[in-house]
Parts: sequence; C-alpha cells; structure tokens
Amino acid sequence: MKKMRKMAAILLAGMMVLSMTACQGSGGSTDDTDASGSSGDTGKSGKNVEISVSTRYASDNPDETYYRDMVGKFNEMDNGIHVTLDNIATESDYLDKLRTSFANGDTPNVFIEYGGSRCYDYLESDALLDLSTYLNEDKEWYDSFYDSMWGQSVYDGYDGIYGVPFKSYMVVLYYNKDLFEAQNLTPPTTYEEFLSCCETFSAAGITPLQVGEKDVYRFGHFNNCLVIKSMGVDGVDKLASREIAYDGQEMMNTYQIMADMVSKGYFGNDILDMDATAENSAFESGNVAMHYDGSWYVANNLMGKDFYDHVGVINFPYIDKAYENHNQGGSSDIWFISKLDKSEEEIAASVEFLKYITSNDYFAGNNEVASAIYPAEFTVTDATPENPLLEDINKIVAATTDMRTDVQNYDADSSMLDTVRNSLQGLAMGNSAAECAAQIMEEVNAFEE
Repeated sequence: MKKMRKMAAILLAGMMVLSMTACQGSGGSTDDTDASGSSGDTGKSGKNVEISVSTRYASDNPDETYYRDMVGKFNEMDNGIHVTLDNIATESDYLDKLRTSFANGDTPNVFIEYGGSRCYDYLESDALLDLSTYLNEDKEWYDSFYDSMWGQSVYDGYDGIYGVPFKSYMVVLYYNKDLFEAQNLTPPTTYEEFLSCCETFSAAGITPLQVGEKDVYRFGHFNNCLVIKSMGVDGVDKLASREIAYDGQEMMNTYQIMADMVSKGYFGNDILDMDATAENSAFESGNVAMHYDGSWYVANNLMGKDFYDHVGVINFPYIDKAYENHNQGGSSDIWFISKLDKSEEEIAASVEFLKYITSNDYFAGNNEVASAIYPAEFTVTDATPENPLLEDINKIVAATTDMRTDVQNYDADSSMLDTVRNSLQGLAMGNSAAECAAQIMEEVNAFEE
C-alpha cells in the first residue's frame, strides 16, 4: 500500500504536468457563483485578476453567512481583484471535487482543507505555495496567530509553511456544576481525580459520562486526549513515524483505561445505540455529570438555553503533568493556495485575499455573530455578546503550549483514522485492550508491506 501511495502521487504529478500544457485559463472554479453579484469584470485598479476560492461554507449559519458577505465586500474594494466562490456544503462532495481538481490541473486558487495525509499528496506534487516568505514579510499578520495553531500547516520533509489557520477548536471537559456541588466535588485537574469523580458519581447513581459511540469519533476523541495528555504532541508524531507502536505499552495503557471505564459503566448505558446528538441531550437533561466535547458545543448546544448557567468548563485532565497544557485541538479549517498553473498575479492576489480573510477586522466581526474560538488574537468589539464559557475556553487556548487534532491525521496511511476509531468502538462491545491493538496492527502491517 505504501508503494501504491507513492505511485498515486507520481501519477498525480504527471497528470498535473499534462494539464498545465493543455490549460490556458486561470484555473478558476467551475462554479460561476459571484459573491457580489457582478459579472466578474472589476475594472478597478488595472489588475483585473480573477481568483477562485473553494470552501464548504454554503449554509445559512451565522459565520458562513458572514464569510460570504465579507467576500462580497472584498469584491467591492478598489484592488483589481475579483473572487469567484465555489461553496459545497457536503464534506465528501467537496473533498472529492478538490481531489479531482488537482488531478486534472484545474485547481481553485485558494481552498480550505484540514491538513493531514491528503495534503502530503499535493506537496509531493509541488502544487502548494510555501507561505513562509509572505508571513515573514508581514510579521504583524504572522504574529497575530497563536504559535500552537501552526501544527497542521507544516509537514515533515518539507521546509516552509503551507497553510494559514482559519477556524479552530479545542476538546475540553464540560461539567454540571449542580451535580459537582451536591457531591462536594471539585472539577478534576488530573486523570486520577477524574476517575475518582467518576467513582463517586457512579456510587451515587449518577452517570459520570454518557457517550454516544454509535458515532465512532466519540471514543476516537477520548483516546486522542489520553494519548496527548500522557505522551504529549511528541507522542502523536512518534505514532505517525511508528517510533511508538499501536500495540506498544504506551498505547495499550490508553486502551486499558477505556476498557476499564466501559466495564465500570463510567461511559453510561447503551453507548452503541446512542449517537452524539442523543449524548448531548443526555448531558443537557441534567442527569449526567460530565461531557467531553469540542469548543463548538457552546454555540451549537448551550447558547440561549437555561442549562448554560449550570455548566462549567475545564481543560481535559492530564495523565502526565508535563503535558498539562498539551491539548486536542488546533485548526479545523486551513487556507491553502495552489500554485498549479497559476500566474504570479494570481498568487499575489490569493495572498492578499488570505490576509483579508484572516485579519483582525475579519475575526472581530465574525466574533460578533458567531460563538467560537479563533486561531489568532484580535480586538474584541463592544458588540460581542457575553459568553463566559467561551471566555473560559479561550483561557485554556491561551495557556496551551502545543496541540494536535485527531491523532491519526498525522499518519501517512489515510485509512488509519477509520481503523483506529472502529477498533476503539470494539471496546464498547467488550473487546479487550489486546484485541483493540491487534485490529489496529492489521492495518499498520498491511500498509507497511
């Protein structure tokens, strides 16, 4: 499989070369949707540069509507640049179209990706712009981002910075303040304290956590936190390089923790029949003590509800104090620029657009309409709604020294994310830690052959 991936990259590169000799246009999007409703002829400063921008931001939620409105304002500026939008809401459709565009050489100028192994294919084909020069030339722009947010923009074996963070998240631990107070418990800092809280709640007939493992990412996220809080972000990188094995003692410890929690009922009941939505509802009913989730949970589930005032939030408890401020999180959406069959004018215009869409003014305005955490510091305006929970999460973000998203996003084998999640789900079925490890190693060994 490893050889097949290399061959695929070579084939992709070859197709790109052929397409570059055949294509005469700017490589813009096939979607003629225009953010401002104009025909695309700017006629402003004389540049008349057309760039295409691809994202999944097609819904009517506040931040995506804000994005489209701000692109419209960009098109109204006297800068000679016109942006054509191609927004595809469905993730699989969007990623399929993006991969196809790289294969046929008709890529968007600017696009959103999540990082990980897909981007390695683009890098191997020399199709992505190294942004380090532009960032170093504009230190105010570069320094506005949290250092911990650049992890998915740099890649082993490739010098440079290839993406700019746009959206971000952090997995934290939410807790029911009323239940903790009733049991005279303090929110846990260490994992030993966390397990002690689970034991106390369980003995009192209160569900410590209710997990909806019908959606396999739920156990996946929990294991991510165990890995990062016990081995740090270096452990994530070592798993990707196989310096740490998925059946080694370090990982076996994480599987065993989860297997023990399953057997003790700490993850709740009927976890294989419950999805993430039902899991959220269980916590919001007031009968579950804790809930681990992303920072998005505040905006999606708590804002505007009475239950908001009954919830507290803390950093996910650490196993090794050295990694107290290493967390699961990072840039959930990252901007990349394609240089495939793109002119110098298009590349310069793409960088200018990136600076606009990741500026202080953009983030500050978005913060007025959407409850979220951001990859950069910005000036909060008076129009920003009060949100104490989000403020607490931002304090966790600010204290974070390093972070990683899903552990398997850094693996050369793009199927590892599904493999690990499905194997972890087996723990909910009663599988042992050894059985979980064996299932994962089947994929590892097959990929290495």
